[in-house]
Amino acid sequence: MTSPTDTAHSQDHFRWRHDHLEALSILKRAESAIFAYQARILAHEAEIERHEDHIAHGKTPPAGEHAHFAEVHPREHNDDLIAAIRALGAHLERTS
Repeated sequence: MTSPTDTAHSQDHFRWRHDHLEALSILKRAESAIFAYQARILAHEAEIERHEDHIAHGKTPPAGEHAHFAEVHPREHNDDLIAAIRALGAHLERTS
């Protein structure tokens, strides 16, 4: 027969495993967000190169293209994500 202490201990294990899996899911989402930011940065750099190429060849860059790229990767979202990850890193340093 299972004692109440054993049952409570098992319940703790289920809760901890659930919490750990949820935390890993969040970390994967953070990793995905970083990769998405990198892709946007690469696209923005390519857009800058196209602009410079157009200008170097006496052409007018496409209207509105630069504004679109500046709009799709707002700095504050990236800064918030990096700050949160750094805070997690600091927490891990304190608890290691």
